[in-house]
Amino acid sequence: MRWLVIVCLFAIVASMASALVFLFRDRGTPSRRMVRALTLRVALSVGLFIFLMLSYRLGWIGPNGIAS
Repeated sequence: MRWLVIVCLFAIVASMASALVFLFRDRGTPSRRMVRALTLRVALSVGLFIFLMLSYRLGWIGPNGIAS
């Protein structure tokens, strides 16, 4: 479960980086490639959030408390 979340976070950061590269290559005008990369980032973020909420609800993950 931990590796899946880490891979998703890495994919989100990679999508943001590719959108930044497309922004610089297209000389500051929003291009179709940049919009597609940002749309992918939003979709991955929402998907990860829903997956984490569903996993918590089903009991696959739980809160980690601080032991005193």
